[in-house]
Amino acid sequence: MNEDQTSHFLDAFFKPRSVAIIGLSRSAIDAPVSVLTTLKDFGYGGQIHVVNPSMKGVEGINVCASLNELPEPVDLAVISVERSSVPGVLQECADNGIRSAIVITQGFADADDEGRQLQEKLVALSKERGLRILGPNTIGVTNALERFTSSFIEVQRDNAPVGQVAQSGLFMMGHHRMGNDPAGFCLSIDLGNTCDINFVDVLEYYEQDDNVRVIQCHAEAIEDGRAFVDAASRISASKPVIALKAGKTVTGQAAVVSHTGAAAGAAEVYRAAFGKAGVVPAEDAEELRLLTKAFVTYRPPIGRRVAVMSFSGGGNILAVDAIEKAGLSLANLSEATKSNLRNLFPSWLNLENPLDVWIPLSKNFQTAFPTVLESLLGDEGVDGVICIYCSYPRPKYELFDSSAHIAAIAGKHPEKPVMCWSYGLDIEGFTRDIEKDGTAMVFPSLDDAAKTFAKMADYAAHRQRRRGAGNRPGSDARDADIEAVLQRAVGASQSYLFKESLEILESCGLQLAPWRFATSADELAAKAKELSYPLCLKIVSSDIVHKTDSGGIKLGIQDDAGLLESYGQLKDDVFARVPGAGISGVLVQEMAASGIEVMIGAKRDPHFGPCVVVGTGGIHTEIHGDYAIRLAPISEDEAYEMLEETQVSRILSGFRGEPPRHVAGVVDALLRVSRLVCTQPWIKEIDLNPLIVGETETVVVDARIIL
Repeated sequence: MNEDQTSHFLDAFFKPRSVAIIGLSRSAIDAPVSVLTTLKDFGYGGQIHVVNPSMKGVEGINVCASLNELPEPVDLAVISVERSSVPGVLQECADNGIRSAIVITQGFADADDEGRQLQEKLVALSKERGLRILGPNTIGVTNALERFTSSFIEVQRDNAPVGQVAQSGLFMMGHHRMGNDPAGFCLSIDLGNTCDINFVDVLEYYEQDDNVRVIQCHAEAIEDGRAFVDAASRISASKPVIALKAGKTVTGQAAVVSHTGAAAGAAEVYRAAFGKAGVVPAEDAEELRLLTKAFVTYRPPIGRRVAVMSFSGGGNILAVDAIEKAGLSLANLSEATKSNLRNLFPSWLNLENPLDVWIPLSKNFQTAFPTVLESLLGDEGVDGVICIYCSYPRPKYELFDSSAHIAAIAGKHPEKPVMCWSYGLDIEGFTRDIEKDGTAMVFPSLDDAAKTFAKMADYAAHRQRRRGAGNRPGSDARDADIEAVLQRAVGASQSYLFKESLEILESCGLQLAPWRFATSADELAAKAKELSYPLCLKIVSSDIVHKTDSGGIKLGIQDDAGLLESYGQLKDDVFARVPGAGISGVLVQEMAASGIEVMIGAKRDPHFGPCVVVGTGGIHTEIHGDYAIRLAPISEDEAYEMLEETQVSRILSGFRGEPPRHVAGVVDALLRVSRLVCTQPWIKEIDLNPLIVGETETVVVDARIIL
């Protein structure tokens, strides 16, 4: 495919008119595990050339000894040779005008030092020769619409409007058939080691393809996280992007390195990135499949109110549990709906959600079932329905066949998902009938149905919410003063800032407990006169990060005598616990009034850049594990959302008769820290712990900055 004939460089990968398979052996000509076999079986109609100097005279196949002998220009090279030969083959591709290549070969950055060096050569070749390279360590692409695939294992040809991008061939070769429950795709690409073509390239390609309505991602590591967030933010406004982050555990992260050669980022940062971009997160491979299928089947619901109809009262109870666990609510049925249904039910039965519908169904199934389902979907207070039904074998129980009703009625209400769950002896048969028109889904469990509904509702809410710049306090910060402090620290080769961090935070506009710095007992006594007792002392040392652990803090000092005594004890304790520590001086500070301890932090993630965090503060922060994280910069709405995700927010809002605390001050501090980490690239980490949150003010009492 000539450059001037393609609208996007990935067309050469997904829609090549001609392919050169390089490295195919004679034994693979008709073997089931073969790029050539799969490509022919898939029905590819373009030109296929096999390049192998050792192969002669294969009937029906154009075999060339080298790329120089190709009879025509080729759009795409599919390369499967020894890893050491790959750079040379790519050079030959460039020399012969081939600008697109899939490198199937493994053993690059996913292997050893030699492999990593070889992959660096591929990166250099891509830049120097204008090559676009998919892989290495990939099975390539599948385009069911064009009947093209580079997979060496048979793949399913499906026209489902899903574009799939993964870092494993598993998803192309069979993930959509897990559990024998189809959920297909029309386009799929395995990025492999992503030496060149990456997530953003593919997302943008799927964005402009009208055949793709839903995008499914499997990510082990996203190198350019910010570009991913920017692209996904734009695309998710019109097409759902569903993503599974693999390698969330410590062991899993180690496996990612050996699999793709990329470093896996912290799972929390990926969740924050997905949330920022409006990406729908999947917790595991099965949920990824279910969510993808659901977004193809349903329009996202506009709310979280669910009605339940069940052949069994026990099923209703299970559904209510699932609904509550998923953060949904039971819909309140309108009086009009109840009135419409009253004549179907006995007078003694209370018509409330959830509905046990067995009695009316047992009397007149073909009238009662559609009437109930239509009434629930027609209720303005209902955003969707969970339908629990029996799958009795047919034709014996033909009179109790709900499948035709469900598919037809769900199709008339696409804005209100009908989520199905069944029990009985012919679930498979009923599922085929219900899902054949693509209007409803049958879920493996009620929990799956409820969680899927909730995530679709979250997506709809995110699309409706304007998450623009918003109100970001902090523009009154004294940036010149902040930069001056940072420049001095960098010039002095400081990486850990304590006293300087307080200077920076004050210049940001944050409220700090009043403090002074002293280098001697005499200076301390003089500086203390500028403050009010009670006071505390804190050691200032580049060798000490955790002051409590080193004995470097004294609290509750009541007078001048106690101050000097504490000063001597402080130094003795520090030298006893950290021998040889360099001490710059001490910080003397007013003790803040009592309040709730909150922690605010920031870090610079290697893939996604600045992030901010808020949660329970104090010396037990790590134990509590109560925090929320977002990519910076954040808006005021996002700051409040972060707080609401934490347990400490319940205390701040007034718990068990306690007065509400100064939440606005916490939000303001969070926004100012967000701005600081975004505007000052020297800063690697910020830690404000604790902030003391009272009824009328929020005060920073301790902080550190890492450069």
